[in-house]
Amino acid sequence: MDVKLPKHILENPDGTQRDFNDVSLEALGAHVLFGDVNAQSMKEATTFILKANQIFNTSREITIFLNTLGGDCYDGFAFIDVMEISRNPIRIVGLGNIVSMGVLILAAGHKGRRVMTKNTQIMAHQFSAGTNGKFHEIMADFKAELYLKKQFIEHFKRHSRMDEKTIEEVLFGPSDRWLSPAECKRYGLVDHVVDELPEFSLDLPSQPSLLPRASGLKHRARKETSGIGERKKR
Repeated sequence: MDVKLPKHILENPDGTQRDFNDVSLEALGAHVLFGDVNAQSMKEATTFILKANQIFNTSREITIFLNTLGGDCYDGFAFIDVMEISRNPIRIVGLGNIVSMGVLILAAGHKGRRVMTKNTQIMAHQFSAGTNGKFHEIMADFKAELYLKKQFIEHFKRHSRMDEKTIEEVLFGPSDRWLSPAECKRYGLVDHVVDELPEFSLDLPSQPSLLPRASGLKHRARKETSGIGERKKR
């Protein structure tokens, strides 16, 4: 159920008025990413970034508020790729609990713009997976999981101050590892620990500045499997 705030009139620079409830966070350049990392949540967050890249000036910072217990690795990496190629700088704000795949998303915010609040807790661990089928199918899945582990390590090498040995010990150990905001900053997973929220401008763009659509895009069909290799969760 949508929560309606008391009617509050905002004055625009041109003298027109609008209701506070009619102004969305997305229009102000922010997106709230709470809940599981799955196809739906990553689609919504990806849509936000893609729209922002078309509507806002490239110097305009956009913000993602993150609070998640993790989820699907492949959906998470798809979103991380979009974050990394965004023309708009992305500030990411960690809140509450950030677990598993959420840690990779937090670290993927643009350098100098990754923040977390003082009461946020982070937990990292190995991803989990299951497989069945014939021997050669199990071996194929095993190779895929080794590649996925390599992706995790390379990601943290790009987005932290840790080397591979430290990543293995701290973020990929045999048991869950909880990190405080101070530890996250020391390891280079975030840049700042904050105690106040960022400000957002109410000066919305009057007309979108849309770029021409690129031609010749390649489409890759999703490979369907039947009972072989469950999607990796983290």
